[in-house]
Amino acid sequence: MSTQCTSRAVPRGFTAVELMVTIAVAAIITVIALPNLQTFIENSRRDSIVNDIVGALNYARSEALNLNQGTYVCPGTTVPTGTTCPGGSWSTGWEVITTASGGTVANQLATHSLSSASTTPAVAVVNGSTSFVFNSNGTVTLTGITGTGGEEVLVVCDSRGSSYARAVEINTAGYVQSSSQVGQTPDGAAIVCTAT
Repeated sequence: MSTQCTSRAVPRGFTAVELMVTIAVAAIITVIALPNLQTFIENSRRDSIVNDIVGALNYARSEALNLNQGTYVCPGTTVPTGTTCPGGSWSTGWEVITTASGGTVANQLATHSLSSASTTPAVAVVNGSTSFVFNSNGTVTLTGITGTGGEEVLVVCDSRGSSYARAVEINTAGYVQSSSQVGQTPDGAAIVCTAT
């Protein structure tokens, strides 16, 4: 008796139908995920700036206490040539400076520059403060403030407007807090974004 083995060819690869179904599923997932990715990126940019502002304010307060001298948080990123803030816009960034007693030029402790790209959220002050001066006891002098209440609110707005904005609030006691809810200041008031 003889046994004859026949081998069957094992199919390899994908059929055209399997490949088309896989491509269709990938396209559907991409269409669903892409808008969520864009929102995630915009939220991350906004939240990063809010966290950087809170960090700069807390750092300035800490340095004022440690150095036992006034420490400034100033708008802009211009290197100081005198003993106070050189001026600038909050939307270009901010810097932390200090001047030793009797000093003639401020020391730049930290600088944070913001990109000028159209996707970068804008930073603005609500009550018009031109700088924050942390005193050696940790309290704050809000320089140039036009509002009342002894506090300043910095708002961070992007192209999505006020309903997606966040805010950082600082009061004269040196207490810094950021909003946990988008579209609201830390105390629950609605944020109003000016045109960027």
